[in-house]
Amino acid sequence: MTTYTIPDFGPSDLLTSEKEEFRRVKVDIAQTSFFAGREFRSFYELNIAAGATLVIRFSAPIDFILASQSLVIDSGTVRLVVAVEGTPSGTFGVALPVIPRNAMVGALSRQLPYYSSQVTVAAGGVHTGGVVREVIRLKSAGATAQRNTVGAAVGTERGLPAGDYYIRIENIGTGSVTGVYTIEWEERP
Repeated sequence: MTTYTIPDFGPSDLLTSEKEEFRRVKVDIAQTSFFAGREFRSFYELNIAAGATLVIRFSAPIDFILASQSLVIDSGTVRLVVAVEGTPSGTFGVALPVIPRNAMVGALSRQLPYYSSQVTVAAGGVHTGGVVREVIRLKSAGATAQRNTVGAAVGTERGLPAGDYYIRIENIGTGSVTGVYTIEWEERP
């Protein structure tokens, strides 16, 4: 009778258990970039007067993957345009938070040394012209009995090159617009 030995498949971080009868190869559905700490998000709470435009500049010195962006409003009518190139002016002096999607600090939860975002997101300037890459339009019902919150999200991942991206959120209605703009991305250094 021949005796077979089950080979050791490798380091314990590839297996679910130390016991041969119970171990399996680990499979994780999450992105490697999540555990490497290279995924981030930002947001801006909106309050835009009638006829006004809020401009957010997303500056990426490296390639990145746009994971999603969403716009949710609870009052008003708004048009969001994402443009590249064009003419920026004024001061983008309101820094938006750049928040890691994985902020865990355990040794097995996030890769050391911790990665720092290279992207900056700021609001406050002006932008005109450029090549339009995205348009989102929303209208919230204004009658007291019909008030509602509406939203739109673009959730298809897109790989984009380094550069400045201008998000223009235009109030195209007669009342003020309130809501939240959110963006999520993965950096590809």
